[in-house]
Amino acid sequence: MAKVIKCGKLFSATDGKIQDNAVIIVEGHKISEIKSAEGFVPDAGDELIDLSDKFVLPGLIDTHVHLGFCGKTSLTEVSEPSELVALKAVKNAEMDLLAGFTTVRDEGYPSITGCNIIRDAINDGLFSGSRVFTSGMYITQTGGHLEYRYPGETLGYSTFKSGNVANSPDEVRAAARLMLKYGADQIKVLVTGGVLSPGNEPGERNMSVEEIKAAVDVAKMHGKITSAHAHGTAGIKAAALAGVSVIEHCTLVDNETIKIMLEKGISIVPTFIVLKVIMEKGPAAGVPDFAVRKATALAGSHLANIKKAYDAGVRIIFGTDCGTPLTPHGQQAGEFELMLQAGISKTDTLLSATKYAAELLGWDDRIGTIAPGKLADIIAVNKNPFEEISTLKNVSWVMKDGKIYKG
Repeated sequence: MAKVIKCGKLFSATDGKIQDNAVIIVEGHKISEIKSAEGFVPDAGDELIDLSDKFVLPGLIDTHVHLGFCGKTSLTEVSEPSELVALKAVKNAEMDLLAGFTTVRDEGYPSITGCNIIRDAINDGLFSGSRVFTSGMYITQTGGHLEYRYPGETLGYSTFKSGNVANSPDEVRAAARLMLKYGADQIKVLVTGGVLSPGNEPGERNMSVEEIKAAVDVAKMHGKITSAHAHGTAGIKAAALAGVSVIEHCTLVDNETIKIMLEKGISIVPTFIVLKVIMEKGPAAGVPDFAVRKATALAGSHLANIKKAYDAGVRIIFGTDCGTPLTPHGQQAGEFELMLQAGISKTDTLLSATKYAAELLGWDDRIGTIAPGKLADIIAVNKNPFEEISTLKNVSWVMKDGKIYKG
């Protein structure tokens, strides 16, 4: 028995066009056909799902989340028992799914193996949640971003293991291999300081080109991608020269580095929303002063710098950094509005969270578009997002792998 989905409007994300009155036929967990609704008659026994008053599109992909963090005013989870963090992470994955994000890329978890286990448990059907693409634990350096190993440092004693702290190309190489050994889907390196870490600044460059390249080389040998956290100009350039696949935040990118990124085909995941909410809501909410100060300093030029890269031809991909302070899971769709404010076209904004995101992950053979043979990851909203992008904050119907989870 097939599921027959009757769509009022359909954005398949294959070519940027909108179809009226289409029918999607789902058999098992995959899409088998897409037809016109004109004169279509379901087979006997088919389940008809009437979304004729909805706008239908592929399941959304958030390429920058932290399932191990819950959107609190500080990252307290780094010092909590791993079992408690895992329970929270499963709940976070469920909230992301119900918000229409059928796939997420975890950009760093507070233990080496935790997120990989959650990914596998969701894949095995033990829990409901977004499909997860993992980094394992981010690779940092002594005194670098999110390097909490010592008592008395804001968040207290941490459960971080020494395997993610690397201070030379050889140590980075070993750390990258460790992440892959335990099942990571990609390698994540922290190239500059960050907003949420005391004692370092976002403009600092904390990894050499040689160190970053060691991670890139290991990833390539295993057919994986490399993601680089980088806010400052020097760190962004170092990551680009090393040949990473994608740069997260990319806040202070300059014209020289944009050219390098174009030559090497490096994408950007800007995560606009996290800086905005910390800057605007952080003081009243109790976010640490050092984080508010750094977010405020970065936010002013973020949209304009990403627009320069976009205008030059660099691919911009949707990601939110949800789980970080004041950006809870399931409530991250405000990023779409900020992408439009930055000057990214409506079509590219929607493709950034569907087709382009799937291509970054190397999963475009299974997700990212509504097409025959793809997994049946499909969502619906009540209004046309090309006319009102904020409708993506209220996804009304969610299917993942052919199973309906909402609506």
